[in-house]
Amino acid sequence: MHPVVLAVASLVGTVVLVRLVRREWERVNNELYKPQPVRQEAINLRRDPRSGVYRPE
Repeated sequence: MHPVVLAVASLVGTVVLVRLVRREWERVNNELYKPQPVRQEAINLRRDPRSGVYRPE
C-alpha cells in the first residue's frame, strides 16, 4: 500500500507545483506585456536647418 500512497502524494504535489508555476508565469507575462497607452494626436516635427535636429512645431 505504501507505493500507492507515495505515488498519489507525488501526483498531488506535482499538480500543485504546476498550478503555482503557471499562475506565476501568467502574472509575469501580464506585467511584461501590458498594452501601452496610445497617443491620441500626432506631433508635427520640423527639422532645424542649422543643427539638423527635429523639433516640435
